[in-house]
Amino acid sequence: MTEKQVALAGAALFAAYLPIALWTGRDFVPAPKPPGAMVVPLLKIEAGSDHSYRSELFTLRGRAGVMLYEDLRPLGAGRFFHEDGRMFVGFSASDTSDPRVNGRNYWLVLP
Repeated sequence: MTEKQVALAGAALFAAYLPIALWTGRDFVPAPKPPGAMVVPLLKIEAGSDHSYRSELFTLRGRAGVMLYEDLRPLGAGRFFHEDGRMFVGFSASDTSDPRVNGRNYWLVLP
């Protein structure tokens, strides 16, 4: 393919993608975040034992006063621990459901 053909193919793909993206994303509403100086979502949640779960921390490491939230409701301080040189926060959902599928958002918040 020549440069011109690649450019035309890219333009055609973008022309097809743009209206679909605008139409499907028109009702998107981001999840409300709890108030705080720094709010970090827990994205990768792994199963622990019983009804406990954990998420690796990449930010807010070693910060005092960090709170864990379930949607807009505080869950408490969580439990922080190290494993193989990585830092995790351990927690349970308010109703002991699986936070990976219960439809709620979990946040670490520095007030």
